[in-house]
Amino acid sequence: MIIGPEESKKFLKDIKDEQIQQCGIDLRVWKIYEMEGVGEIDFSNEKRKLPNYREIFNSENDEFILLDRGVYLLKVYDYIKIPENVAAITLPRSSLLRMGATIYSAVHDPGYEGRPEYLLHVLNPIKIYKFARIGQIVFIRGEYIKNLYNGIYKYK
Repeated sequence: MIIGPEESKKFLKDIKDEQIQQCGIDLRVWKIYEMEGVGEIDFSNEKRKLPNYREIFNSENDEFILLDRGVYLLKVYDYIKIPENVAAITLPRSSLLRMGATIYSAVHDPGYEGRPEYLLHVLNPIKIYKFARIGQIVFIRGEYIKNLYNGIYKYK
């Protein structure tokens, strides 16, 4: 079951009224990075290695950025804290899609806390302004949850 925005907003810090939507909460862009180098992934995470990230935009310092076609790492400004009986999924805002860009995300597990990062795929050049609403997070009530998230991305 999707949790409505009145309860969902309790899972985020310092959100604005404009972020509250019918089924979720809009998330704002904070930082954008270019990826450099090779990433590595395996079954056990023993060999996991993230590529290097070079910051190219920060909403606290920059007014906007013009992005060419490509793939970027996007960090959102909004801090989330997911309770033990809830999971979340973030989807791109339809306005972003209509401009020729999208974000990809993974499931936010129960117990995750921090500022999420997503893959931003730009298929058509786009100008992004500071704190632009980039995606919508939807919270889903879970049952029979086994464990809480305690991985390396917690609190980032």
